[in-house]
Amino acid sequence: MTERVDGGWLLRATPGVDRGRSNHALTPCRSLDVAEMPAAIDRVEEFARRHGIPPGIQVSPLGVHGALMSELDHRGWGRRWPVLVLAAPVAVGGGSSARLALEVADRATPAWLAAWARCEPGRDVEAHARTVFARLAGRATFARLDDVAVGIAVEGSGLVGLFCLAVDPARRRDGLGTEMVRALVSRSVASTAYLQVEESNAPAIALYGRLGFGEAYRYCHRVAPG
Repeated sequence: MTERVDGGWLLRATPGVDRGRSNHALTPCRSLDVAEMPAAIDRVEEFARRHGIPPGIQVSPLGVHGALMSELDHRGWGRRWPVLVLAAPVAVGGGSSARLALEVADRATPAWLAAWARCEPGRDVEAHARTVFARLAGRATFARLDDVAVGIAVEGSGLVGLFCLAVDPARRRDGLGTEMVRALVSRSVASTAYLQVEESNAPAIALYGRLGFGEAYRYCHRVAPG
């Protein structure tokens, strides 16, 4: 659920999915005046109370929100999940090597969900299937390489976003992540591909760097104390 408010903020709640960051308000893509911050933070907290979720803000991009970060520090809000957003021309994909059979669908099929559960143990697969993935049906490409690698591509406005890229833990460092990225990109008509990776995930950042992805911007999540 989303609610756009004055000033460019986007308030968000994702009931039924155990993933706190999906419930965090998104900042406007502009610098904030110090005078507007108290009312904006109050609005985030009121929205969170109304929907029964912990108050949180996705501060994005970090490069324009130094003043907001300082204000949240002053209020004792915690910092979580620092993320890099990487982008590359679609041409860098170079096509899929097709070592494994690529299966694609426009929705999260039972086979795709089973493969995702195998590649990312501990994920709340059923909750995602009911909520987020249900909303993506018909709007995205769900791809899998046998049952050992998965990914999602979502296109729009000349961009293709790559999500849920994952490889079976027993098959990592076997080139399957590279193969999945190339397979998704090779099917796209967009001009630019992008993806997100946590700053601490050095192996993934190195992999995407070899594929031509470079940093576009950074963001992080702030969570209210208590």
